[in-house]
Amino acid sequence: MNPRLKQLRLMAIVTVVAVLFLIWVGSTVRATDAGMGCPDWPTCFGQVIPPMSEADLPADYRQQYARYGYDEMRFDPVRTWTEYLNRLTGTMIGFLSLMTLLLAVMVRRTDRWLPALAGGAFVLVGFNGWLGAVVVETNLHAAVVTTHMMLSFGVILLLLGVVIRTLPSSWRIDPSERRQWFPVLPVALLLTLIQTGLGAQVREQVDQVAATAADFHVRTGWVEQIGAILSVHMVVATLVVLANLWLAWRLSRGGQLARRMAMLLVALLAVQVTLGGALVGFDLPIAVQPLHLLGAATLFGLQAFLLMLRPALVARSTSTGRYREEGAMSGKSVPR
Repeated sequence: MNPRLKQLRLMAIVTVVAVLFLIWVGSTVRATDAGMGCPDWPTCFGQVIPPMSEADLPADYRQQYARYGYDEMRFDPVRTWTEYLNRLTGTMIGFLSLMTLLLAVMVRRTDRWLPALAGGAFVLVGFNGWLGAVVVETNLHAAVVTTHMMLSFGVILLLLGVVIRTLPSSWRIDPSERRQWFPVLPVALLLTLIQTGLGAQVREQVDQVAATAADFHVRTGWVEQIGAILSVHMVVATLVVLANLWLAWRLSRGGQLARRMAMLLVALLAVQVTLGGALVGFDLPIAVQPLHLLGAATLFGLQAFLLMLRPALVARSTSTGRYREEGAMSGKSVPR
């Protein structure tokens, strides 16, 4: 295999992992109410490196940033540096996606789709970076925050496309095996996306409850105030679990790769159900919320990976005219 393809695949994988980390960091920012920890963009309180204490800020900083709520609150270095880590991670992903694009251009003669996929991811990363500035300017408008998060799923999808198209032929799936589970996959994927969107709406309701709470960290009774959207979210969660278990069962009847994907899928479902139960049963623990969203993003990534897995190549024997399958995970071929 072309060494550049291996480098491209590794860079794309690193970028996907970085995006997942950013989703966790961004959710942590929201869960800890640190979204306005830096009230301006791209600087933070007008500085490239955020201040460490209130003494490092101008005496009138509360008046300067009054429209962001600083007229009623004081500087909190933990909130500020949590948001700054979010921005640093986003910047790092910008560079990683650029490097992925450059490597894809270098191997464009091998696969013309690689620059398109990597280029799409780079553009989407840039657009999402701009949208991050809009999040600050709109003082964390709920719809903008949700869009900002969901676009990260699009970046994951495009980068996984790069990964899959650079995998060796041993990662291809037997076409007859693929037909056993592939029809279930779009249903499971669609339900996962719907559930993630509903989860974002639940989160918006939590933010509204938090805005009227006397103490942000004392969350007793918050769950009861969320409303009907939480009930809908829980009903759809049941559908998500059933659809993905059905998919896992179909995968478990396939080859080695499919069975491994089935095990990973079941493990992710178990983690998500546990985290969701913890959120409802233990009054929305702050640390659990980002993990729950990270689990949803990882589940989407696994489903997207399965969706784009390519069928095994089929070659015609010149001596007998019969077909022979190549590159299947089992390593076996149809007799000539």
